Amino acid sequence: MLKKIIEKADRFFVNGQHIKAIEFYEKALNSGEVPDELKARIHCNTGIIYSIHGELKKAEEEYLLALELNKKLDRKEGLSNIYCNLGVIYTNWGELARAEEMYKNSLEIDEALGNMDGVAGICINFGNFYYIQGNLEEAEAMFRKALIITKHLSNKENLPIIFSNLGNINFFLGNTKTAESIFKETIEISKILGNNEALATTYSNLASLYQKWGRLKWAKQLYDMTMTLCKTFKIKEGEANAFAVMGEILKTEGNYIAARSMFNKALEADRMLDRKIGISDDLCGLASVAISEQMPEEAEKHLKEALEINEALDNFSGIAENYYEYGNLYIAKENYKEAEHCYKTALDIAKDINDRFRTAKILSKLGELYVLTNELNKAREYNELSFEINDEIGYKEIIADTCRSIGNYYLKTADITRAEEHYIKALQLYKDLSNGHKAGVISELITNLNRIK
Repeated sequence: MLKKIIEKADRFFVNGQHIKAIEFYEKALNSGEVPDELKARIHCNTGIIYSIHGELKKAEEEYLLALELNKKLDRKEGLSNIYCNLGVIYTNWGELARAEEMYKNSLEIDEALGNMDGVAGICINFGNFYYIQGNLEEAEAMFRKALIITKHLSNKENLPIIFSNLGNINFFLGNTKTAESIFKETIEISKILGNNEALATTYSNLASLYQKWGRLKWAKQLYDMTMTLCKTFKIKEGEANAFAVMGEILKTEGNYIAARSMFNKALEADRMLDRKIGISDDLCGLASVAISEQMPEEAEKHLKEALEINEALDNFSGIAENYYEYGNLYIAKENYKEAEHCYKTALDIAKDINDRFRTAKILSKLGELYVLTNELNKAREYNELSFEINDEIGYKEIIADTCRSIGNYYLKTADITRAEEHYIKALQLYKDLSNGHKAGVISELITNLNRIK
């Protein structure tokens, strides 16, 4: 009787019929005497199901039950697997000290057992751990180690997640062409392997890259493809990522009402999953929209909550974004001294962690700030530095903003011809980005210049 129940449960588990799988695993546990080894496997599989569906508290409870049983049985491989799964949960929760402890326990066991496939999987998770902290050198080293082991073992299952993470690192560093190439390769591998979770993640990553490049039509198509996968296969984390990316796309277009809706959806999903870093990113997105809509109190509230999360996690990328948005808030309030302090703080952090996209946009904002404060030599210096980076990474919205800022600079120096030249460049870029509001502002400036002529 027990054997048949377990066979059915395992079949449902493998086929992705998770509700049925849990139902039969519970039947097995309630059927009478169940050997500890079987109990451990049931709790572990149930934990995996809850984790997939974003019910991380339930997943943790199941993993901890499986952990105690594996300790009792002295099953080293089982222990390693559960330690690693718990590490993933604690990373999502932002409990980084606990996550690191779990990963180290897992790595120590698998290295002692010579289980290189397990070592590769742990290196991937450890790489994610370092990536979150902005420690890109350590993150890349872990992913490269995982890649070497995976290729040696001819285990293709790990390739999508490894390549996707290497793509993210190159994206972060501003090596955009390399990132695009890696993401495209990841998509092809994921399709071949039928890895829908990796496919959804990579679609979102590529959509985010295209948003930065201003290829918004493609970015939206990738969003639709991501959401189709996530809804079909119930990938909750993928949905949260996709909502946030679409929020950025709509913000680039100047559609702040729709962007707010997307960031709120992302926030709701991330709160349900208790993904601390996702929550902080969503709050920064909402703050950015609130600043654009001249709602400073709402923006300040979101930024305060986000900063508390990021500082608790040592999430330096998130902290830099917080200070960048605080700078934007202070510019809106015309408190230029505080804005400068926030931008400079964000810039120092972004440079320390080699975040080139964020560096480019902060430099552009400093150029804009110094035009406002009539520190024109500084304005020119920072705008030129922003252009220099953007020639390589192609951040279209920031190039447009910098063109507008340089136009303002030349207007203040009474060089009407050069001012108009840069306004025209900015206007075309804003039109390309479908940002009617910013295009309208620039059109008015050009009209006023023509009156002066």
